[in-house]
Amino acid sequence: MKRSLILLLALVLLLGGGYFGFQSFKIELKARVAQVLLQYAWHKTIKTGEDQRPWKSFDGTPILRLTIPRHEVDQIVLAGTSGQALAFGPAFHEESELPGTGGTTVLSSHRDSHGVYIKQLQKGDTVKLQDRFQQWHSYTIEDFSILNVKTDTISTTNAKEVLLIITCYPFNALTSRTPLRYVVSASQNLGNRS
Repeated sequence: MKRSLILLLALVLLLGGGYFGFQSFKIELKARVAQVLLQYAWHKTIKTGEDQRPWKSFDGTPILRLTIPRHEVDQIVLAGTSGQALAFGPAFHEESELPGTGGTTVLSSHRDSHGVYIKQLQKGDTVKLQDRFQQWHSYTIEDFSILNVKTDTISTTNAKEVLLIITCYPFNALTSRTPLRYVVSASQNLGNRS
C-alpha cells in the first residue's frame, strides 16, 4: 500500500513536471515559428509595399526589422503594443515616431522571451532598424535607465533621432506586474543609412 502510494505520487510528479516542461517548450517553439512567419510577412511587405499579416487571425503587422549584430539579434517588430503583438515579438509604440521622421522611436519587448538579450546590451553597441522602404537606420547605445511607469513619463518629442528599447525590470522578477521598466537609449548614427 505504501509502495503504491509512493509510485502514484512519483507518477503524478513526473506527469506534472512533464506537462509544465511541455508548456515551456511549446511557448518557445511557438515564438520561433512565429518569427519565421513574421520574417516571411516582412519580406512580402517590402516586396508589395502593403501591410502583410503572418496569418489571418493575427491582430498586428510587421513594421520594422530590428538587428543587433554583436548579439546576433534579428527580429521583426510589430505595429502596436497589443498583448498578441508582444507575445510574438518586439512591439512599436504607435505614439512614437518611425525611424527617419525625427523624434523618438520606442520599442518594447518581454524580458523573458524576445527581449532576453536586452540585459546584455552595452554602451557602444550598434542597433539597426530597417523600415518598409528597405532603408536602414543605425543607432549607438549611449545610456541605460530605470523608470517607474506610475510616476515617470517618456517624451517622444526630440530634436534628434533617438531609439528607446524598453522591457520590464528587474530582469529576475517573478512577476511581470512590476511598475519598473529598463530603458536602453540609443542615438542615431548620422550618415549611416543604406
